[in-house]
Amino acid sequence: MTTVDTWDPSQNKDADNTASIDLDVLMRLAKVSHNGQLDQLSQALTSDEISNHRHLMKQHKDEWFKVSPDLEQHNIVHLIRFFTLAEAQLPGWEAGSKSPVIWLCRELKSRGAFPDAELIAWIKDNTDNKFLPYGNILDL
Repeated sequence: MTTVDTWDPSQNKDADNTASIDLDVLMRLAKVSHNGQLDQLSQALTSDEISNHRHLMKQHKDEWFKVSPDLEQHNIVHLIRFFTLAEAQLPGWEAGSKSPVIWLCRELKSRGAFPDAELIAWIKDNTDNKFLPYGNILDL
């Protein structure tokens, strides 16, 4: 028997705006991608991780720009893959134009490593989010 996670949109509402981005958490999420566990994120993460880390999906871009320079390029790519699929697979992880994928792609661009045709194709093949990977044109 499997359990189904539920999501209450009002749960952690205030935490979404005030929680910071923890590098250790990002390394844990990147490891999920690195270990090839992207096809079943709800099994790769604990229910506490799913609940406690969904705030990352709507963190302000400034928070991402503070932490992303500290990430190695391969970890950024793993996080892009993780967050692309998390939005589709995990309840409450929907982000739209606030997706961390956008901010992480911009970090790669600042390093001269984006656009990457293979990564762009992978993102587009694995999301219904029309804002990925470039974001909302009004945010430019």
